[in-house]
Amino acid sequence: MSNKTPTPDLTIHQKKSFQRARMSRDARFDGKFFIGVVTTGIFCRPICRVKPPKEENVRYYATAVIAQQQGFRPCKRCLPELAPEPRLALTEKQLLNALLIHQGNVNNSAKHCQLSERQYRRRFSLSFGVTPNQYWQQHRLLSALKLLRNSNLSITDVCFASGFNSVRRFNEAIKDLYGKAPSLLAEHVPKEATNQAQIKLPYQGEFDWPLMLSFFALRQIKEIEHVTDQQYARVFTLDSTSGYFTVIHSEVPNEQALLLTVHTDNFQILPTLISRVRKMFDLDANLDIIHQTIGGNENIRKVIERTPGLRLPGCFDLFEFTIRAILGQQFSVKAATTLAKRICVAYGLPCNANPLGMSHHFPDNNRLITANFDGLGLTQSRISTLKLWCQYYENNHQIFNYYNHIDEVQQELVKLKGIGPWTVNYFAMRGLSDPDAFPSADLGIIKALSEKGCAPKERIKNKEILALAQQWRPWRAYAAIYLWQSLSINE
Repeated sequence: MSNKTPTPDLTIHQKKSFQRARMSRDARFDGKFFIGVVTTGIFCRPICRVKPPKEENVRYYATAVIAQQQGFRPCKRCLPELAPEPRLALTEKQLLNALLIHQGNVNNSAKHCQLSERQYRRRFSLSFGVTPNQYWQQHRLLSALKLLRNSNLSITDVCFASGFNSVRRFNEAIKDLYGKAPSLLAEHVPKEATNQAQIKLPYQGEFDWPLMLSFFALRQIKEIEHVTDQQYARVFTLDSTSGYFTVIHSEVPNEQALLLTVHTDNFQILPTLISRVRKMFDLDANLDIIHQTIGGNENIRKVIERTPGLRLPGCFDLFEFTIRAILGQQFSVKAATTLAKRICVAYGLPCNANPLGMSHHFPDNNRLITANFDGLGLTQSRISTLKLWCQYYENNHQIFNYYNHIDEVQQELVKLKGIGPWTVNYFAMRGLSDPDAFPSADLGIIKALSEKGCAPKERIKNKEILALAQQWRPWRAYAAIYLWQSLSINE
């Protein structure tokens, strides 16, 4: 390893901060940066327990992908491939999501983002410091290493789940980079392929798992989901592959990880499914930074003190969530969930038998675009909105793939009759996991920010709420979920 391998431009403050973090093994920085050691050719997490190298022999990198691209190999002690995922800016997340969905195909990734291939390559390289092709090659190697060390998949299943199309090429690539055959890197690989995969999903910081489960339990459609006080489960269909998964918290003492178990006959969908589950349970949030930004408000500060592990619940399927959000306009959670259940039973396809009693898949847009929604207890205006939305989504779903700020999407969607700013921001907040989305007109937010016991006419106005929320950017979605939670504390 050449000691000329460059460290990306960092400010003096950043270098000092990173140096303090690695010397103290500060767990808050785990996944935020990686350390390349030029004398050994190894890169580590800042929490690595080995003796810290001299500063002149250290290079800092924002991601494991970049560190590996620069020629460093993952440490066998701290296992950097298992570090928490970094929280990306919105546009960075969209660019990367397109590349992963299309498995490194830059042309299709550019189309996904409605960009030219040249624009996509330029923006990606500026955001991540490597080209899309370089990122994809390193990403699938790290994904393979993660699955080898952190799942029960067979070698063949790991090969295809991590994006390789040839077992021979997979074996060669792993051995060339990591110096060992995949079978020697694997921890618990079964001799034969199985229809069940178990994967650990690490996170960082506080996580109130019971509170997250209670949120989904109140909104569960029992035909597609099964929620208990310890487990979340649901059926899925991804790229014509069906199955179901369960998620529990790791039972290993002090281990910050969820345990995902996937039941399916095609593990090529694993990267997409893992990404969706991580988003659904907000596993990549840095709550320390978020709390510092939104904690100035008294109501929010009380929630942070009482439930510091409250995270932003996402969703598994965007289209499904948009339907449920439209149903939730001016309805209680219970009523909206009942209506969603009726739609699911009326138009969804039956799922394969499973031990949890789930019976249906939620209907996709191909099934709902021709639905009449009659006999389900919906008002005519709500039926008109659903029909209009299904038609719009069919022709314009790419509007969610790449945007700079939710205001751009809002300006477009509010032109549709029955879709207002609350709905758009709720789409973004939970459907897209946009951290800055903010349904300012939500009654719960209004109540939380108004004087207790005041008359409706005396409640805080929307203009005042938006002005107040400026200080919470770019984490206004978290402010919203904490304000909702404050109502239960203050009751």
